[in-house]
Amino acid sequence: MRNNIRKAVMAIFIGIIVYLLVAGTVHGAKPIVGDITLTPAHPAPQSVVTFSTDISGDSISSVRVVLNECDKDKGICHAPPQNVSMSKKSGNNYEAKVTLQWDDVTSITYHIELKSDGKWYEYEDHTTTLSSKSGDSNDSNGSPGFEIIVIFISLIIIVLFLKRYKLK
Repeated sequence: MRNNIRKAVMAIFIGIIVYLLVAGTVHGAKPIVGDITLTPAHPAPQSVVTFSTDISGDSISSVRVVLNECDKDKGICHAPPQNVSMSKKSGNNYEAKVTLQWDDVTSITYHIELKSDGKWYEYEDHTTTLSSKSGDSNDSNGSPGFEIIVIFISLIIIVLFLKRYKLK
């Protein structure tokens, strides 16, 4: 009986070793992506945006940022998304400069994809609201606005006022 138990334990032990050899190498843990920083924090449409993040992990061979430019009001995103490679700057810091292509967007949605140990990992989406194109309230669409009417009325009042005092 003891001999049968030893044979069973030995068979299980050999089975485990064979399984580990056949299963191949054990991959390391999934790399960790830190907070993604945008410069400027709320870019304008068609501007240049710098994406940077810290990534910790072994055997990282490729990192890219994938972004969609979207119009939240209409509920659409322009296709295809931009897929921009990030370069390693120092330590674990990766960076990419991206030029936004569309002028009719209100937000960008982006995520990090990276290749580690021959396997691609995709991380969660982030969304950033874009600022207005010029940043001030005097945007012009090429047609005169209400202010031109106010200027004409002011000029007429000044001319009438000056005529009245010249006549006296």
